[in-house]
Amino acid sequence: MADGYGNVVGYWRCHVAAWVTSSDDTSDVIHVEARWQSIAAHWNYSGWVAATVWINGQQVNHTNNSGNRYIDNSETTVLTGDLRVAKTEGARNITCSASIAWNGSIHPGTSNANVGVPVAGINYKTPNPPKNVTWTRVDDTATNLTWQAAYDNNALKPWKQVIIDRIMYTDGATTGASWGNVATLNWNAVNYKATGQKTNTRIGYALYARNQKGDSSHVNLLYLYTTPAAPKSLTAVKTETGVTLSCDASNTYPYRLELQRKSNLDTDWTSVTDDWQPGATWPATTVDSEPPAGTVTYRARVIRPAYSDDTTKTILTGEWTESNTVTTITPPLAPTILTPTADGVYPAGTSVAFAWKPNHPDGSAQSAAQVQYRSTSESTAHTADVSSQTTVQQTISGTGTYVMRVRTKGLHEDWGAWSDWVTFTVAYAPSVVVTSPSGDITASPFTVAWSVADETGVSQQRVTILSEGVEKYSTLVDPSERSLVVNASKYLPSNNARLTITVAVRGGSSLTASTSVLREVKYTPPADPMVVVEADDAYAAHITISFGTPTGSQPETLYASVHRILPDGSELLMADRLTDNQQAVDVLPPLNLDYQYRVVAYAASGAVATVLHTANIQADFGILNFGSDAGQYLRFGYDMTVSHTRSHQTSEFHFARGDGADAFPSSYELNQTDGSMNVTGMWEWDQEWYLKCLELAEEYAYAWYREPSGLRAYVKAEQSVSVDVKERKDIQYSADLTRLTWEEPVR
Repeated sequence: MADGYGNVVGYWRCHVAAWVTSSDDTSDVIHVEARWQSIAAHWNYSGWVAATVWINGQQVNHTNNSGNRYIDNSETTVLTGDLRVAKTEGARNITCSASIAWNGSIHPGTSNANVGVPVAGINYKTPNPPKNVTWTRVDDTATNLTWQAAYDNNALKPWKQVIIDRIMYTDGATTGASWGNVATLNWNAVNYKATGQKTNTRIGYALYARNQKGDSSHVNLLYLYTTPAAPKSLTAVKTETGVTLSCDASNTYPYRLELQRKSNLDTDWTSVTDDWQPGATWPATTVDSEPPAGTVTYRARVIRPAYSDDTTKTILTGEWTESNTVTTITPPLAPTILTPTADGVYPAGTSVAFAWKPNHPDGSAQSAAQVQYRSTSESTAHTADVSSQTTVQQTISGTGTYVMRVRTKGLHEDWGAWSDWVTFTVAYAPSVVVTSPSGDITASPFTVAWSVADETGVSQQRVTILSEGVEKYSTLVDPSERSLVVNASKYLPSNNARLTITVAVRGGSSLTASTSVLREVKYTPPADPMVVVEADDAYAAHITISFGTPTGSQPETLYASVHRILPDGSELLMADRLTDNQQAVDVLPPLNLDYQYRVVAYAASGAVATVLHTANIQADFGILNFGSDAGQYLRFGYDMTVSHTRSHQTSEFHFARGDGADAFPSSYELNQTDGSMNVTGMWEWDQEWYLKCLELAEEYAYAWYREPSGLRAYVKAEQSVSVDVKERKDIQYSADLTRLTWEEPVR
């Protein structure tokens, strides 16, 4: 109980008394009393008083008339009150107050008293630990930790903090380390990236929650491992039973060891075991019972699951540690026969190469070899002894089936194992001769023919044709045939080509033979074509081609082409693949100049006959052609005039003279030329012609201009047409022409 006393009025005062009457985890019930107290003997007071009591600032009772009371150096309780007060995080004092007012005839007044009642804080419970705690390796330096909250505020098990502690053992140690704090996080954290790790380490993490009551139980994760170090040592010792390996990996945390070996004959390491289980003490030992012969080196490394001993997740491997070398010497193994090949066939009368590859596991060189061979009809084999060579040339004259084997000797005193017998056949190769074509190829199609001699029959034939070393045609021919017709659909050689014709034959023995002949293509050309050139009113040339009539061995003409050749040597294809009596039209030939048409007649073989035909289009007047195909024209009438202007672009500069005298500019040519022409013409009145002149002037900005001098030009045309319509006199026409880069019309 707590007591407090108020101010003294005369010889009385207010006494406040308060205490906790009951409690639970989250609240207290506080009782308060207001007492009227006389503090001196022989001073007595009698009557009623007014009183009020408060708890924690809250009025809990009040009376204006307490009823008749009497005090004489004593006290009496005039008012009480109770209140349930919620607990807070920590312990505190709850202020309780009382006030008494006396309105009697002696010493009236008011006395106020206060007192603090101590109460405990909320009775929190030990927090629940984090749940579903997981970890994920980031790399050797960091781990991601995640968890789910398990606080229970309703059960008074809140979280204030999440604590992460860690212990790290290094370099194979399992003692001597202590736990340390990694992070103290806010209550609502659910993940954390822990850093500061290093390689060759065993790491433990513990997570727990903390509140006002204290710490939860710890959630200890299984050990996490980082990349292991290489073993401290690996020793190899040659014994009668093989090679004994001793490995000391006490400097790290092995789950198992991986062992590999490599001899002086190997280029790559070979696995001995990847499941070498170390014992309880070091070094761990194992035996390689079948080591290869030669100089052998071993290497070992540590294999360690990252997550404790869980082999279904990340597996870490350390660096290799190599052993010393050990040497072994053993008899050779059976060599590998390179030739003859199994079931191979070799021509009779020639030497057969018996070749092999020694198989000496100890790496020693071949010191001797024995080769045996015989026909399958013989019971005794022929033997050939050699030293270090691995090839023997043996001439076998008879035909039939033979077998051969070989064995070798190395540094060891014993012979090695015999190889398996290899079976091969000796037979006569086929003979082939090309009989056709016997000379130049003069026509298409042509025939390739040959003869074959082979007592075992023919199993396959192939004809191949090359031109200038490039294969143009190749095909298999039925084994029973001895000729092949090569028509244009298969291959059409070009005229004057040099062909290599090869016939390759495989006999029933599987032996092959081939022969080749060199032939030239000399096609007979077709008959010369006939050419007729005629001009129309637009000064266009119509070239009519008539095929010549074949005589003797001449082939028919298949089609013809026409090229125009101008006096300056320039050529233009006018038409291609013309048939007999078909025309080509040249819309823009030069006027009054000799030029040529080259007409080429083609046979199906590709042979050609060429005719040069000289033409001259006579004209008294110039002409303009319009339209993309130059199909519209305007031919000038009588009294035609033309004037030409040429302008060269230059640049002029004035340079100062030292003597101060006047100076003319210097000029430099810019290699740019402008050309223009003014052409006039006149026609007698003709309404249709007059309207055509206007139509051409309105529709076309560009034209081709040809004049009787032979000049041709592509121009921009500014045209003018005038006439006295009333009198209907002559039509006057004028065109200002700006010369442009030449363009051919659309054909």
